[in-house]
Amino acid sequence: MKTGAVLVGDIGRAVRPVGRYQRLLWWCGTALLASGVLHGLVAVVDGGPWWGPVSWRKPVVFGVSFGVLVWSVVWILRGLPDRCWVRVPAGLVVGTSVAETALISAQRWRGVASHFNQATDTDAAVWSVIGTLILPLILGLLWLLVAVLVRFDGSPASRIAACVGLASVLVAGYIGSDMAALGEAAFDETGRVPWEVLFGAAGSAKLAHATGLHGLQLLALVAIVCDAGALRRRTAGVVVAAAAAGYATALGAVTATAYAGRAPFDATAPMWTLLASGALLTCAAATVAVVHAAPARRVPGPTATPLDGPLPEPSAKPPG
Repeated sequence: MKTGAVLVGDIGRAVRPVGRYQRLLWWCGTALLASGVLHGLVAVVDGGPWWGPVSWRKPVVFGVSFGVLVWSVVWILRGLPDRCWVRVPAGLVVGTSVAETALISAQRWRGVASHFNQATDTDAAVWSVIGTLILPLILGLLWLLVAVLVRFDGSPASRIAACVGLASVLVAGYIGSDMAALGEAAFDETGRVPWEVLFGAAGSAKLAHATGLHGLQLLALVAIVCDAGALRRRTAGVVVAAAAAGYATALGAVTATAYAGRAPFDATAPMWTLLASGALLTCAAATVAVVHAAPARRVPGPTATPLDGPLPEPSAKPPG
C-alpha cells in the first residue's frame, strides 16, 4: 500500500492542469481557496460570532467550497476534449463561483448579511445578483454533465465519479433554491434576515445542501486512488460505483430527513438505516481503493546502486 505522501502526489498529479485554459481555471480555484483561508484568519483575529447571517463563516465556507469545486472542474476537463463546447460550461462554473464569492465577501466586509438581505437598495441589488448567478452556474454544471456522458476519455471509475458527483451538485443547487425561497419569505414577513433557514420545524437545509455539494470531491478522490493503484480498470469502476451508490443513499437519507422537518439526530429508523448503510458502503469502497493502491515501481537505470540489486551479467559473445 502506498504511503500518505505518495497518495497525495497521485491526487496532485490527477488535478494538475494541462494547457493554458486549465491553468487559468486552476489559479481561479486556488485564489478562492486562499480567500477562504484568509477570511478564516480574519475570523480568528476578529473574534466575532461564527454562526448567524453576518459572520466570517460565509466568505470562509463559500471560498473553500467554490475553490474545491473549481479544482474538481479542472479534473473533469482532463478527461474531456479541449474544445469550445467544453470550455464554455467550465467558464460559466468558474466565473459564477468567483463572482458569488466576491459579492458574499464584500457584504461581510460591509458588515451586512449577504443572503436574503433586502434592507436597502444596495443590499437588495447584491442579493438579486447572487440569486441570478445561480442560473448560469447550474447551466454550466448541467452542460458539463452532458459532456461527460457523451464524450469522456477518462477511465470508467473517473466517468462514474464525475457523473454522480456533478448530479449531486445539481441536487445541492435544487436544495439551495428552496432555501432561498424560504429565506426571502422570512425576510418579507419579519423584515429581518433569518438566523437560520430550516425545512419545517427543524430540518437542516444547510446540512443537506453541503452534503450534496461535496459529493463530487469525495467520489473524485476515490476514483483517483483507484486509477493510480493496482486495481484493474473494470474493478476500479465497480469500486467507485459502490462508493457512488453508498454516497447517493446517504445523501437521500439526509435530504429526506431535512425535508421531513426533522433535525439530523432525530431521523426515523429507516432513514438512520439508509444513512448508516450508505456511509458504510462508501467507506468500504474507499478502504478497498486505498488498500489496493500499489507502491510506485522503481525503474532500474544505468546508475543503479547495490541497493537496487546486482546488475545482470553480460551475455557471453559467441565465437566468430
